[in-house]
Amino acid sequence: MNRIKKPRMLTLLTMLLVVVAGMFAIRKCSHPVENKPLFPPAGSLPPKSGGDTIDVAIEISPLSFTLSSDTTSGLDYEILKAIAEENGLKVKFHPFAPLDWAMTGLENGNFDLLISSLQSTSLLKKELPLTTSVYIDRQVLVQNTDFGRLINSPEELGGDTVWIAKGSPVAQRIKNLAGEIGDTIYIDDSAALTAEHLVMLTASGKIPRCVVSKGIAEKMGQSYPKLNVSTPVSFNQFQVWAVSPCNLQLKEYLDARIDKFKNTPDYQAIINKYLGKGNVINE
Repeated sequence: MNRIKKPRMLTLLTMLLVVVAGMFAIRKCSHPVENKPLFPPAGSLPPKSGGDTIDVAIEISPLSFTLSSDTTSGLDYEILKAIAEENGLKVKFHPFAPLDWAMTGLENGNFDLLISSLQSTSLLKKELPLTTSVYIDRQVLVQNTDFGRLINSPEELGGDTVWIAKGSPVAQRIKNLAGEIGDTIYIDDSAALTAEHLVMLTASGKIPRCVVSKGIAEKMGQSYPKLNVSTPVSFNQFQVWAVSPCNLQLKEYLDARIDKFKNTPDYQAIINKYLGKGNVINE
């Protein structure tokens, strides 16, 4: 007989539904990023809030975002919060630790904005849309003085290993530095998820050194007297926020608001609070 039995028909229909579901699952956004490797997923990503709410992935760090009891603070947090209040924006913050998780969410469209220790480099500009400069910082070497030999200049890193946060774009700076000095600098990003974790591991003596932003290093160095944070690894760099490729119109909107806010006393007060007076910002 040519009739298809009901159990077989149900099986075929189930397979068809699975295929259709898979087709929708691989669609990242209405304008997918071409030829870009996906960061490995690290846990479930939150659904988009919808409406006019801006979903912001913000790194948990002593500089960007901290939550103590019922008080939320941080340089990037306070800047964006002030801009949002001034312009009537609805912002939902998603604090995170692993950068690769947040990068995945940004590229997939779960987040509209990613705030971390990101420098405006030519390589990162090719990877993601970046805002105008928000403030200026630099990368420094954090060392535990109990290890004996202190590295006083980047040129002395040849043949040594530096630890960086997993997924951090600072890896490219280390590779460029190795090329500049004509020697190998080994990179290890397996020890911790964030810059804050790396500083704590260095302070406890579990690793000898790490590279993080100067703002984070100096803030945490106040609590760990055995740390040396005086060796720069980069020149002053523009710190930026990354915008989702699925929400490109947000970049132009934020650029105008950031530039406007940088000319206000409120902005300078936030910079003085977290980075100290004398920082050159409007360049």
